[in-house]
Amino acid sequence: MTALVALVESVESGRDVERTALNSLEEIAYLFGEMSSDERREFRDLLERVAAAEPELADFIHSLPGSLGFYLES
Repeated sequence: MTALVALVESVESGRDVERTALNSLEEIAYLFGEMSSDERREFRDLLERVAAAEPELADFIHSLPGSLGFYLES
């Protein structure tokens, strides 16, 4: 949520959006790495539900964690 707020505020204020986006993505990647096994399982299940609801975006949704260097075990 913090990353989302930072992105919205940077766009609205005209700040360096690219730098803010990169910092936000790094924070998200860090938080992924801090997840417990149960949280990872819940997140994987959430991604599956979102991908099922948005089939045209399923490949993108499934690739998000890996794009940040975080891989969910199956």
